[in-house]
Amino acid sequence: MPARNAFKQALAAKQAQIGCWSTLNSPYISELMAGAGFDWLLLDTEHTPNDPALMIQQLQAVQSERDRPTSAVVRPPWNDAVMIKQYLDIGAQSLLLPFVQDRAEAEAAVAATRYAPRGIRGMGGTTRASRFGRDTQYVAKAA
Repeated sequence: MPARNAFKQALAAKQAQIGCWSTLNSPYISELMAGAGFDWLLLDTEHTPNDPALMIQQLQAVQSERDRPTSAVVRPPWNDAVMIKQYLDIGAQSLLLPFVQDRAEAEAAVAATRYAPRGIRGMGGTTRASRFGRDTQYVAKAA
């Protein structure tokens, strides 16, 4: 079963949340900020020298905070299906996509987050998001 997404659950329940936007690409700083009591932490890759290899370390750092879990929101550099897939596959549960300007771009973004037949997301099978294939419900429940 995919991990609970506290950020999306709080949004659905219309619960106020306090978060912080991080343009610092350090796992050490991400861990520090995750322990500071924020409900969410946005990890920006649009305006910072971040990439999936560094982002996985930041996600691990944020997800390691156990006393008061903070939800990580990842901002890819662009509304690009390949980048969206990579960030989802490494375990990002929530994305903030930059510069989505119209319905067609919004539909393309949603399609990139969904597996067929509801979208175009490629199948990886043994990704970090699926706990390396141990979560047999990931594909069915990921959306």
